[in-house]
Amino acid sequence: MILPRLSAHTPLVLALGAVFSTAAAAEGTATAADGWSRSDLSCRAGAQSGDDLPPAKGSGGAVLPENATRISADRIAGQTNVRARAEGDVIIERNDQTLNADWVDYDQQADVVRAGDSFTLTRGDGQTVRGKELHYDLSRESGRTADAQFAVEHESRRLQGVSAEMEMRDKNHYAMRGVKFNTCNPGDRSWYIQAAELKADRESGIGTARHARLVFGGVPVLYTPWADFPLNGNRKSGLLVPTIKIGSDGTELELPYYFNLAPNYDATLAPGIITARGATLGGEFRYLQDKYSGSLKAKYLPHDRRSPHRHRYEAEFAHLHRFNTDLSGGIDYRQVSDDDYYRDFYGRNEIAENVHLNRSAWLDYRRDLFGQPVQMRLSVQRYQTLSDAQGRKQRPYAILPRFSAAWQKNFGLGQFNIDTQFTRFEHSELQSGSRLVIYPSWQWDFSRPWGYVRPKIGVHATRYWLKGKDGYESRTLSRVLPLTNVDAGLAFERKTTLFGKSYLQTLEPRAFYNYIPSKSQNDLPNFDTSLNGFSYAQLFRENSYSGQDRINASNSLSVGLQSRLIDAATGAERFRAGIGRKYYFRDDNVLLDGSIEHGRRWRSDIAAFAGGRIGDNWHADLSWHYNESAKATQRFDIGASYNPEPGKVISARFKYGAREEIYTGFYGKLKHIDFAAQWPINERLYAIGRFNYSLSPHTPLEQMAGLEYKSACGCWSVSVVGQRYVNGLNSRKNAFFVTLQLKDLSSLGKDPYEQLRLAIPGYSKTNEVNRK
Repeated sequence: MILPRLSAHTPLVLALGAVFSTAAAAEGTATAADGWSRSDLSCRAGAQSGDDLPPAKGSGGAVLPENATRISADRIAGQTNVRARAEGDVIIERNDQTLNADWVDYDQQADVVRAGDSFTLTRGDGQTVRGKELHYDLSRESGRTADAQFAVEHESRRLQGVSAEMEMRDKNHYAMRGVKFNTCNPGDRSWYIQAAELKADRESGIGTARHARLVFGGVPVLYTPWADFPLNGNRKSGLLVPTIKIGSDGTELELPYYFNLAPNYDATLAPGIITARGATLGGEFRYLQDKYSGSLKAKYLPHDRRSPHRHRYEAEFAHLHRFNTDLSGGIDYRQVSDDDYYRDFYGRNEIAENVHLNRSAWLDYRRDLFGQPVQMRLSVQRYQTLSDAQGRKQRPYAILPRFSAAWQKNFGLGQFNIDTQFTRFEHSELQSGSRLVIYPSWQWDFSRPWGYVRPKIGVHATRYWLKGKDGYESRTLSRVLPLTNVDAGLAFERKTTLFGKSYLQTLEPRAFYNYIPSKSQNDLPNFDTSLNGFSYAQLFRENSYSGQDRINASNSLSVGLQSRLIDAATGAERFRAGIGRKYYFRDDNVLLDGSIEHGRRWRSDIAAFAGGRIGDNWHADLSWHYNESAKATQRFDIGASYNPEPGKVISARFKYGAREEIYTGFYGKLKHIDFAAQWPINERLYAIGRFNYSLSPHTPLEQMAGLEYKSACGCWSVSVVGQRYVNGLNSRKNAFFVTLQLKDLSSLGKDPYEQLRLAIPGYSKTNEVNRK
C-alpha cells in the first residue's frame, strides 16, 4: 500500500504492538568528540558552540493510546504492515519517546528502525541523544550508533557527553566505548571524565567504567583502571575523592572507600598518611532504623614520629533511640588517646571546646498527670578531661546517676511549677555524695498590652548525703530557702522616621525585685555550680549561679531600660539597645565557696548592650560590663559588618577583658582586634582573609588569606587558603588548603568551609554565590 503525503495536521497513526524502546543506542558526531578533546577552562555559551542539545520536537498532535506510533513527515511512502519510508522533517512519537530525523526506514515486520542523516532521540526520563545514524530493534529494544552526543536532565542535575560507540543490549543494559562526560551546563567542557568503556545496568542501578580518568583543563588529573557508581543517585560502594592538606605536619592525604552495606547502614574506611607523623586509618559506621539511629567514628595513628605518645586515636559514638511515643534515650561517648591530641591535630576553636570530652547516656520519659505532661530524665555522665599545655587539669564530678522530673499546670492567672532532681556525684580525688533538690513555685501573670506584673513565690529545698574521704566525715546536710520575686515592665510605643523609613520605636522600662534570705553555705559541697557571667539578662534572674549548690542571698531591685526599632512595613525588629543595673537593700552576698561577704555595696555593676541593623547592609553590636567596685570597664565587645550581598562581607571587632583566658590555661588582660573579609576582585575571583591580633600581649592569634575562583559557567571552583594560628602558649601551626570543587560530582582536596565559616562572619560558599 502506498502511504499518502502527511502534514503536521494530518499525521498517520499506526497501532503497533511493540513499545518504542527507551534504550536507543547512539553516538555523537566526530566534530563533537573532537571538541571535547580540546577542552579548556573557558566557558562557551552552548547555543553559540553547537553543544546545546535541545530535546526532540513533537508533532503537537493528540495524545496517543499506549503503544501506538505516530509518524509525521514531509513525505511518507511504503506498504501497510510491511515497510515505510519517511523523509523531510520526520517525527516519530510513541509513548514517552520522540525521534527526529532527516529520513527514517521502518521495517514493520522486523520492528527495525533506521534513521539518518542526522537524528535526535528524546526519552521520557530526560535523556536526549543526537548522532548521524541510528539502528534500532523495537521488539528486542536494542540498537547501536556511532559518534553520538547525549544529555540527561534529571531534577536540577544535568549529565552530558559524547561517545564513539554506544550499544543498547536491551531496555536495562547498555554499553558505551570511547566516552567523555561531565555534569556542566551546555558548552562547558572545562573538565570531564574519559573512559575507554562504560557499562550500565538499570536493573541493579550500577554503572561500571574501565580505564577512567578525570581531565581538567585538558590535563589528566586522576586515573583509575576500574570504577563503579550508582546510576539512579542511590548510594554505591566505591572509592571517594581523596582529601589533601598541607601544613605544619607536612602533607596529609586520605583515600576513603565507601561501603554501601545495606539500605539502612553503611561504612567508610579511610587509610591515609601524615608525612611528618606517620600512617593513619580512619573510619565511620552509620546505621538507621525506624526507632533508632547512630554512628561510630574513629581514627588511629599507631606510630607518631613527632610525639612521645604511641597508638594515638580518637573515637566517637552517638546513638538515639525512641522506644515508644513516651520513652526515648541516647548515648554520647567521646575518647582520645592522650592530652595532646587536640593540640596536635586540631585548631584553636576545637582545642578550647574539647577540654572535657563528654560520655553520657540518658532516658527521657513523658507521662500525663492531671492533663499536663511530666517530663522525666534518668542520666549518667562522666568526662575525659584533657590537661592544658602546662599539664594542669580540673576534672568535674561524674554523675552516677541523675534523676530529674518537672511538671507545671495553669490555674487561672497562676501557674504551679515543681522541679525535682536526685543526683549521685562521684570523684576519685574529692568528697563524693548525693543531692536531692525539690523546688515548688507559684507564679501569677497579670499582662496587658501596655505592660505586665509577674509575682512569684517558691521554696528551694536541698538535702545532701556526703561520703567520708581524706579527713571528711560522712554526714547529712540540708538547706531550705524561700524565694520571692516580682518582675514588672511597661511598653511605650511611638511612630518615627529614620533614614527615610517608617519605624515603630518602643521604650520598655523593667524592674525586678528579688528576695532570698541570707544563709551561709560554706558547709555544703560544690558539685556542679559556677557563677554566671554578668550581663543585662542576668540582672533579671533570681539566682546568680548555675547549678544547685549555691543560691545567692538577695534583697535587691534590678532596673533596666530597653528600646527597640521595629520596621513599620514588615514588623521585623531592626535594632535593640538596653542598659541596666542592680540596687541592693542588704550588704551581704553568698560567694562561690559558700561564705558570706559583708562588704557594704549599694549597687551592682552596669550592663549595657546594643545590636542590629544600623543602615542598608550594615550591622553592628556591642556589649559593655562596667565594674562598679574597680570604677573601670570589666569587659567590652564591639563589632560591625557590611554585607550588601552573598559573597561580599567585611567585618571588624574589638574585644577587651580585664582578666580573660588568652590561651588555653593562660590568663591576662585581653585586647583583641579581629578583621575578616570576603570580597570579589572581579566577577569570578574572590579574596578572603582574616587577621586576629592580640594587643596584650602583642602577637597574631590567627592569620588567614586566600583566593577563591569559580568558572563562568559555574561548573567548577577552586579555593586556595593559607592559615597560621596559635594553638598554645608560644606554639603555632600552619595549614594550607587547596580544594577543587566539581559541580554535582565531588571535590578534590581538604574543604576549608568550616574554617572559613568560623573565621569570617557572613561567609558564603563562592560556588553557590549568584551575582547579578
